[in-house]
Amino acid sequence: MKKVLSIFIFSIIFFFAAQLVFAQEKMATDEALLSKTPTPIDYQLPYPGLLPDSPLYFLKIFRDRLIDFLVADPLKKAELSLLQADKRLSSGQALFAKGKKELAESTISKGENYFEQGILKLKEAKKQGMDTKGLLEKFALSVKKHQEIVADLIKQASGDVKKRLENLDKRILEFEKQVSLLSPK
Repeated sequence: MKKVLSIFIFSIIFFFAAQLVFAQEKMATDEALLSKTPTPIDYQLPYPGLLPDSPLYFLKIFRDRLIDFLVADPLKKAELSLLQADKRLSSGQALFAKGKKELAESTISKGENYFEQGILKLKEAKKQGMDTKGLLEKFALSVKKHQEIVADLIKQASGDVKKRLENLDKRILEFEKQVSLLSPK
């Protein structure tokens, strides 16, 4: 009888202890789902180099345009456009941190023009039968990083800059759709 009673008490304690552990795990999972802090996109932006507020910035622009002119392969041109878009985003982020919000927004906007050119070159490369899978994945990650950074800047901005950044955010959302349409299913 003592043995049965011991097993019964042990079973009850085990049952309640297990319920407590599962309840704690469920609460931790629920808290993780409820905390709306999105995980940062794992995509490294390039170092921006000279910023548009530098008196020597025109040299960088000249160099970039010369390289763009010399590259003929649509896949390489798409990759170069992505690099330029990412550099402009990185520059805009640095300018925003310096308090030059108007110049930051303008720089990011010009970078999105490069992003759009890159998508067009990707489409051209795909029509020519080139393997675009790797670069498409890079574009997909980059567009998410662009969204993440612009959304963060929108929170910090005000007035006209905020409105223009919100318009940029909508434009980037369109880029995301275009990139996903190019991706193989």
